[in-house]
Amino acid sequence: MKKTILITGATDGIGLETARMLVSQGHTVLAHGRSTAKLEKVETLLSSLPGDGRVETYKADLSRMADVTVLAEAVRKNHSTLDGLINNAGVYKTPDPITPDGLDTRFAVNTIAPYLLTQQLLPLLDRTGRIVNLSSAAQAPFD
Repeated sequence: MKKTILITGATDGIGLETARMLVSQGHTVLAHGRSTAKLEKVETLLSSLPGDGRVETYKADLSRMADVTVLAEAVRKNHSTLDGLINNAGVYKTPDPITPDGLDTRFAVNTIAPYLLTQQLLPLLDRTGRIVNLSSAAQAPFD
């Protein structure tokens, strides 16, 4: 059974490899990233894989809570159901430690954004839907 799965932070690392695997298996991957150039490369890469998997890209800066809401709205506009949400995006080092919303950037992206996105997309997931939250052991304390 083919699934539709949103992966945040899908432009490199674990997110990209997960997206590659899922598209190769024939699933539809909603690939999130914050760089238009990286998203274009991901779309080209994943669209060239053999099989009938599909990819859609969504741009949002998860350090901005307004962008999280816009991302959720875009997904809801394009999809009436979602089979999976993989909250993979994360920040370790950043030149801007405080977001425009006045939050610690790492805490906003790694904790608040996944919670907010999950809450806003929860109505699209039925009882068989899955939410996977990834985190890194490479975190430093924050104030």
